[in-house]
Amino acid sequence: MSEMTNSNTKLTIKQYISYLFVLTAMAFVLNKFHLRPFVQKNSYPEFLQIVVLSLPNFAEAVMGTLLLTGILLQVRQHFSKKFGTIKTSHVYLIALSLASVYVISQELKFHNIGGNNTYDHFDIIASLIGLTFTYLIISKFGFAD
Repeated sequence: MSEMTNSNTKLTIKQYISYLFVLTAMAFVLNKFHLRPFVQKNSYPEFLQIVVLSLPNFAEAVMGTLLLTGILLQVRQHFSKKFGTIKTSHVYLIALSLASVYVISQELKFHNIGGNNTYDHFDIIASLIGLTFTYLIISKFGFAD
């Protein structure tokens, strides 16, 4: 299992979280460099075009939520005197909220931190699916032991 440590204790991340993060990153890379160009070049059906064009938004939502959850759990643990009483479920909601603000505001062009971005309502839908999926998974199965 992956471990994050501070001077006193270890935050042990569940193995499935590491797998989910790596698989999502791999899907993003494969989509960007192989699947998306292939689908666009060969004029596949519109549904498949939408999926390959919106997959990066799904991946960004999943990976962003996981990263923020890990960071916030580590911060809570490190500053346990101040933040130790915050429930894990609340940490998940805070991470989800921060990830939501980032990915949705990017789609609505409030900022362009993620790079060249064009508005597409399917991208917002993919982001919402990724955010919801990740939140449900970590709420049901947990993030750390």
